[in-house]
Amino acid sequence: MGNKLRNFLVTFVAAFGLVVLMFSFNTDNVKAADYDSSDMVTSGAINNQDKDYSYSSDVGLTYTYDSSHLSPNKLQSGDTLTINLPDELVFKQNGTFDITNNDGVVIGTAVESPDKELKITFNDAVNDLDHVSGTINLDSNVRVDKNTSVGSHEVDFPTVNGNQTSTLNVRPSSSSDITKKGVLGTDANGNAIVTWTILVNRNELNLNTLTVNDIMSDPNLDVDWDSLVVREATWKNKDTGVYSKGSVVNNYTTSQNSDGSFSLNFDSPVGAQMYAISFESKLKDQSQASDGTVFKNKASMNATFTGNGGSGGELNGSASANVSGNSNSGNGSGNLLGSVILTKKDANNETTLLPGAKYSLYKKDSGSDTLVVSDLTTDANGQISYDKLSAGDYYFVETTPPDGYQSNTNQVPFTITGQTTEAVDVTAMDEPVESKEGSILLEKVDSATGWRLPGAVFTVKNTDTNEIHTVTTDQLGFGYLYNLPYGNYELVETKAPDGYIANNHKVTFTIGDGDTTPAIISISNEKIDGNDGGEEDDDDTFNAFMIKYDADEKEKIGVPGAEYTLYTEDGKPLSVYTTNEYGVIQADNLKPGTYYFLETKAPEGYELNPDKLYFTITDKDVSFHEEDDLVTSDPKKTTGGGSGGGTEEPGSEKPDPEEPNTEEPGTDVDGNEDNGGGIIVDPENPGSNNNSSDGGIITNPINPGNSNNGLSTGNKNSSTLPQTGEKSGIIASLLGLIVLFGTLYFKRRNA
Repeated sequence: MGNKLRNFLVTFVAAFGLVVLMFSFNTDNVKAADYDSSDMVTSGAINNQDKDYSYSSDVGLTYTYDSSHLSPNKLQSGDTLTINLPDELVFKQNGTFDITNNDGVVIGTAVESPDKELKITFNDAVNDLDHVSGTINLDSNVRVDKNTSVGSHEVDFPTVNGNQTSTLNVRPSSSSDITKKGVLGTDANGNAIVTWTILVNRNELNLNTLTVNDIMSDPNLDVDWDSLVVREATWKNKDTGVYSKGSVVNNYTTSQNSDGSFSLNFDSPVGAQMYAISFESKLKDQSQASDGTVFKNKASMNATFTGNGGSGGELNGSASANVSGNSNSGNGSGNLLGSVILTKKDANNETTLLPGAKYSLYKKDSGSDTLVVSDLTTDANGQISYDKLSAGDYYFVETTPPDGYQSNTNQVPFTITGQTTEAVDVTAMDEPVESKEGSILLEKVDSATGWRLPGAVFTVKNTDTNEIHTVTTDQLGFGYLYNLPYGNYELVETKAPDGYIANNHKVTFTIGDGDTTPAIISISNEKIDGNDGGEEDDDDTFNAFMIKYDADEKEKIGVPGAEYTLYTEDGKPLSVYTTNEYGVIQADNLKPGTYYFLETKAPEGYELNPDKLYFTITDKDVSFHEEDDLVTSDPKKTTGGGSGGGTEEPGSEKPDPEEPNTEEPGTDVDGNEDNGGGIIVDPENPGSNNNSSDGGIITNPINPGNSNNGLSTGNKNSSTLPQTGEKSGIIASLLGLIVLFGTLYFKRRNA
């Protein structure tokens, strides 16, 4: 071989080795590290370990974290921290919120999943920090797992220093002989209804006679007695309050009374059977389904039984239930744009209207609130008017007080229902500068759902002067108290909202020069067992949800007007559904098994999808999405069409009284759909828990927009701990070094 050719080959091989070596050390491609509690969590505990928790109670948790335990390694953007709840606890539903460190910097996003996992994905802010530390408060989305037994449990929280232990006391569900619940929904024609369910002989006593009376005195409802259905009921787990409905029965007679009540008399002897009695009532004013109106109902029972030695006994019991329109939960469900009028007054003289006060208007959103508009100023009549507001929760915050008045930083909340264009009126008050007085704002909420509750009464005692004040929460669950002289105060609930257990926890606060308007005071209540409907109901049926997207749209846009037939696995048609204005279908009352949707009529402008969309229900609700291609090449196809499947309208027929266990929607122990995996959190009441991935998980089909995106789907890989792992280039590096040094050796030998 010639020297020139040899030198060329040596030079080429050496250059090749250098290139391989250079690329093998490229560190730009970095794999995120996945950490768990033993790497970063410094403490974990149940906040109130003296409380007895029911299966639908909120269990407050507090975690602290510190990344300095990863030293000398630091966090990078994209790294994750996964915290698994103790075995005895579970998240009620999906949830997403920001994670802030001790300096108030947002350093990541946390996702709560029904598989008991809290996954935090860190953002770019951590790149500039040597380490991060902070506190995570989980106050309203954790409950007792229904598989946890009644009694006291030692609950373990893994940390960097080993397990920390908290006490969890679990109490059984109600032992009442009769309970009642109400569920707000719609009938086959879309009319708002309340479905009531009475559970009688819950303790399965051996009864001779049994009479059940229902007193429907609510003037807002019309009862449909033809909808009455009585079924046998059997406990699946009496401790958790979960039962199944069985066969429809007719071993009773009914009679209607002049006062609007009805009586149901069971044939004697009754025996030890428990029964579930259900019927519907229609709302006279359909707008009340979303304006916070509370609908009430009461039932009673009278029974006789035979005791030992032939002696007889009598059993009496009663139960009340209420259900409210969903606007007081903070979720409008309509699409009409609303408006608001704020009136500013002097707290000491409400006839004095205050011009010149400046406000900012915010809309409550998941994660963080959105500024709608700033620098709104009260006019000569002390008013601000603002319109074109979509459905949702809002609040005003004063940024500049009127001349001569103290600044009142309390929120002024209100709700736009989306059902009416009528303006919402709210009032705000300021104390004069020289008054030496302040004010407070209370919020009363359901501990399980977060819905705000009217009718709670509080006493406020000035511990310095013993002066007593009272305040009652309004229809939206808020209560204001003005003209509080400077001093130290103690607040306690003296009357709970109807159907709720009083919260006797005392709250202390101070009014003074440094703080004339303390932050909003939020107090939660648990429902009385037997009134919440959740602990007392699980009929082993579930729901399926589907949302239809336009495949060509960059943003996920729901497609209305698509007709689908639901079939069993063997091809039996069950019902026909049409996607609503948001592209959503909800199929209720499905027993475990395999089903499929088949499109029988495409929306206008879209092709018919001939594919069968199979899904399987096991022990939870399911959801998925389906995408259509917009027709562009063949305009003749724009009307869709198609044939096959069932033709009956959904819900057009009354349930077959001989068909067991198909009437009531299945719920878990807290009255919510048993969400898990790709689940719709609350399709009828979209709230603050909106989070999803692009993998077909739909958390808010009523508003399927950008707010639904963001569920992290990264996989945990503890084998890379504790170092942020790089993609391995060792083999390529060795190859480059071998080629390089081999070439140099060869050249030196032949020099």
